[in-house]
Amino acid sequence: MSRNAVFGLTIVLAVLLACNLPSDAAPASSSEVSSALVTAAAQTASAALALTQSAAGVSSAPTQPPAAPVVTATLPPAPPPTATPTLTPSPLPTATPLPTMTLTPTPSTPHISVSVNTNCRTGPGDAYDRVGALLVGETAEVLARDPYGLFWYIPNPDNPGGKCWVWGQYATITGETSSLPVFTPPPTPTPAPAFVIKNVELFTSCVGDAFYIEVSNTGQVPWQSYRVDVTDLDTSATDVDRSNGFADANVVCGPFLDLDALAPGQGGYIFYYNIGDATHRMRFTVTLYTGDNQSGQYLTHTIDYTP
Repeated sequence: MSRNAVFGLTIVLAVLLACNLPSDAAPASSSEVSSALVTAAAQTASAALALTQSAAGVSSAPTQPPAAPVVTATLPPAPPPTATPTLTPSPLPTATPLPTMTLTPTPSTPHISVSVNTNCRTGPGDAYDRVGALLVGETAEVLARDPYGLFWYIPNPDNPGGKCWVWGQYATITGETSSLPVFTPPPTPTPAPAFVIKNVELFTSCVGDAFYIEVSNTGQVPWQSYRVDVTDLDTSATDVDRSNGFADANVVCGPFLDLDALAPGQGGYIFYYNIGDATHRMRFTVTLYTGDNQSGQYLTHTIDYTP
């Protein structure tokens, strides 16, 4: 519809409204008439506009601006949870300890141990009564020694509080022994023969190589003769030597049997010449006799020689 048509329609509506006013009302003033006309015209214009919009297919409702499109943000899928690695602490390196130096002090008090079970007697020799024994693996304090350094005075291993003498042939002494007191052997219960072998050595004499065996009479009876059984430990060969009397020194040449007897407390030597190979290990089994020509009472001791 054109604007002119709308305007004309507005005028017509205004006139019609004016004609419809009640006739019995008091005549209105000019200002009232004008105000009514304006109001009517506005209403008419509004109605005409509504008709016009209706005809044009336009809604009279206020036009709202189109809503902004809703944007939905699609987030990327969250990564799967990553397992936290378990950290295993590495063991600390073990420090290699420095070698420890162990200093073994030499005991001030000497002690004795034996490699063969050894009798312990009331005196230093076979003539004395046996009262105990020092066994392999046992250790005893050394209290004194005999004048020859062959026997050791110790506490009796089998009788606490007692004392006795141990032969040193199979003994090992640890500690200083030079300051030990020297005990004089007590008298034997009855006069009895006894001796010890102190040493065996190889030497060269005027008649060739020979062994000399040092012995000492530790009993109360003289020794008159001897017998020596010799075994070559490398070849098992054996030999025997017999004689009356003893030598008083390990001489190179000269009289070898210058002692008719070995008196109590006296030392001497036995010589053996048929030695074979001097580089072999030898065993000497020495038997002393109280009479000549290997007669009377006797005792036997053994000693080994290692070149």
